[in-house]
Amino acid sequence: MNEEYLKHMDRLIQQRPGSAAALRSYGELARLMARDEPAHEPKIPKQNHLKTRRKEGFPLFVGEDLPVDFDAAAALLNRFFAHLSRTDREDREGLIQARERGENDPLWTGGVFKAILKRDLKALAVMAGQVRLDPQGLLFLGKTALRPSFSALRRLTEEMINEKAWEQGYCPLCGFQPDMACFTKAGKRRLHCELCGTCWTFARIGCPFCNNRDPESLGFFEAQGEEGLRVYVCKICRRYVKTVDSRVFEKVAPLELESLATLHLDLIAEQNGYE
Repeated sequence: MNEEYLKHMDRLIQQRPGSAAALRSYGELARLMARDEPAHEPKIPKQNHLKTRRKEGFPLFVGEDLPVDFDAAAALLNRFFAHLSRTDREDREGLIQARERGENDPLWTGGVFKAILKRDLKALAVMAGQVRLDPQGLLFLGKTALRPSFSALRRLTEEMINEKAWEQGYCPLCGFQPDMACFTKAGKRRLHCELCGTCWTFARIGCPFCNNRDPESLGFFEAQGEEGLRVYVCKICRRYVKTVDSRVFEKVAPLELESLATLHLDLIAEQNGYE
């Protein structure tokens, strides 16, 4: 974690005090991540194969095919459990159980990552129940533990992802959906992948989840007094994507931080029947 990243975090806490707990908790994990690097460089297929997949509208990798260092991710996840279990949290007992399970049963930890990459939330809920953790909390920690490997993979595949030829609402690298969006200074809309952190350009008007382009069934709302933060919704599939407008703010933080700093918008969206 560099100094600029910390400045972004401090600025967001000042701007949106309600997000302080989530950002500070993530900051502790990010400090652990900063000392972690995958033990092995990702092994990727030949470029011709990947270019063909991209040209045909498929992400470069799908699910368990993602060449990430699962051993390094498991070690980092166990460090998360150990660190958080030493803090005064409501789920402390669950974290202690998760730490013990992760240290003694590598298959359990591997199962967590397998469920995440397969988007098998039922299996993840079962494993969370085995250690008395909230499934969403385990999902967040598992995704975060994979990020160093994804950072290495993005560096290796950066030149293969031709954004001008990618018009899909899902990530060109891993196929997952966006959790955040941003309007650039030039007015382009950029989506941020919920899993690997890849960003790509998408149509200004359109739902990335169902590809609905009808303005009549698309809309947005914003929280009172929060100019530059909007939630774009689709009345067809009932999905939403939070969006920060960099034309309003002098600086925009990395979108994984912006996502944590706007959790109140998730609550409002869900209260209005969006997923």
